Amino acid sequence: MRTRGFPLTPVTAALGCLLVTVAAVGGEPAAAPPAPRAVTLTSAGAPVLADARTPFSMLAVTAPADRPGGPGAGTYRVRARERGSGHWSPWTVVEGGEPWWAGPSDAVEVRASAGRGELPRGVRLDLVDPGPDPAPVAAAPEPAAYAVASGAGSRPRIVPRARWGASEGPGEAAVYGRDVKAVFVHHTAQSNDYDCSDSPAVVRGLQALHQRVNGWKDLGYNYVVDKCGTVFEGRAGGSGRPVTGAHTLGFNADTLGVAVIGRYTEVEAPPEATAAVARLAAWALGRYGHGPSGTVELIASVGNGRFGAGERVTVERVSGHRDVFATECPGDALYRQLPAVRAQASDPFSDLFGGR
Repeated sequence: MRTRGFPLTPVTAALGCLLVTVAAVGGEPAAAPPAPRAVTLTSAGAPVLADARTPFSMLAVTAPADRPGGPGAGTYRVRARERGSGHWSPWTVVEGGEPWWAGPSDAVEVRASAGRGELPRGVRLDLVDPGPDPAPVAAAPEPAAYAVASGAGSRPRIVPRARWGASEGPGEAAVYGRDVKAVFVHHTAQSNDYDCSDSPAVVRGLQALHQRVNGWKDLGYNYVVDKCGTVFEGRAGGSGRPVTGAHTLGFNADTLGVAVIGRYTEVEAPPEATAAVARLAAWALGRYGHGPSGTVELIASVGNGRFGAGERVTVERVSGHRDVFATECPGDALYRQLPAVRAQASDPFSDLFGGR
């Protein structure tokens, strides 16, 4: 897996927006990320593209303000050129720092709105090649189903890290809490147009961005769910254990972060995805004696711009990222679905658990 960072130099545009054209160039895959390469910048007109040999499938545009802990995100319009066919995708609006799944591509255009006619200083385009899917790994036997708290279900099927091709390089040991008090639901804020067969590659791309752009030791989420309802094990440390992730600043300990792949600001998450989230929440909370309905008091471990360190916050057992952080995540549409997710997870006669 390779991540390449391209520093973009601020320039002034006559038309009020900036067109940045970047062509991916490279030879054989390297063990370490290649050094940053130059990019072609134009203010208008046809893009100048280099012949690309190293494709990418995911990208993120970031300025210092977009990076974790920054004061806010910029908005960019992007499109990518499909590798092989040469067809350009439609323009898509992305928030700074958010991943965008383009599929196998060899060039990308970025338009940055610039109120003063120039790019913010330090804007960077990160292109990720998630690499091929791993060789088939023999599936581990599913743990025997066991009873948990009233209304909770048995362990859902979870794709382990080895089967989606997680990077398992040396790193810090996992950090554990003592409980799973709440589940925070996120969306990855990328395109919903991905094929579910690409989901393992999408998860590898998310891990690469979290590690190499955000500077985290691993994927931030504890679990990732695709639109077809497949659940992927996220941060290393053991599925079912209270692994402390990096998903909800100030509230990572004793909680789980579950991200649904896609952008659900206007479009609802598919029922397969919400059912998977409900099943996962019922199981994860139930293991520690908690039902998925009701509320819990959490204490902010650090200040996050919305709550100060040590502040006590009461949230639903299954909450959205926005409930404790200044963000629109998990999107307006998915956030409106959370009461139904809680109800579904709490119903012992739900189809999730075999029906009536």
